[in-house]
Amino acid sequence: MIERRPKRKAAPYPTARPYESPLAGRRRRPIPDTIRRYYVPMSVLQATDHVMRQFGRQNRECYVWWGGYFTNEAEGQVLSAIYPRARTSFGRVQLKLPTLEKMQSVLRRRDQVLLVELHTHPPGAGGQNEVDAAHPAAPYPGFISVVVPDFAFPHFYDLRETYVYEYQGNLRWRELQRSEIEERFVIEEGAFLVRS
Repeated sequence: MIERRPKRKAAPYPTARPYESPLAGRRRRPIPDTIRRYYVPMSVLQATDHVMRQFGRQNRECYVWWGGYFTNEAEGQVLSAIYPRARTSFGRVQLKLPTLEKMQSVLRRRDQVLLVELHTHPPGAGGQNEVDAAHPAAPYPGFISVVVPDFAFPHFYDLRETYVYEYQGNLRWRELQRSEIEERFVIEEGAFLVRS
């Protein structure tokens, strides 16, 4: 007779890493002159969606950074979504310097750099406005800013349904077209079932 395990209430999956690994020097890699492509795990996309809609249910904007590193092939690998617990409102996100310093500290501790900034806009607000354009989180050419419309409802899932901007320098931006977004952002699934 096979002994069965007793039924237990499932514990939530841990949210912190099981151990700290030594830093690999990813932050020291230079920013490429041209960033050809970004790789984004579905888990980071889903985590970003979750927090954006959580703020949206409260009728307020949400601000998120995607951290990661640059490869030697002039590509960016996104690893994490970082967001502040900050007061925001229907049409406004204003972060103070100490909050931004804490966000940078999170990146440093994980040996990552800021690759993409994202924030939501309320319904009908459209894409990047003058305030957004005047305050890039990382002013290097090729830096990406994403404006997610309608507080990310029904889901933040397809980057082609957002406003994606590439920083050109001197507070100038260029909006990426749908075809460019599809070419430059590779969304990667993380788990696969293989049926036998």
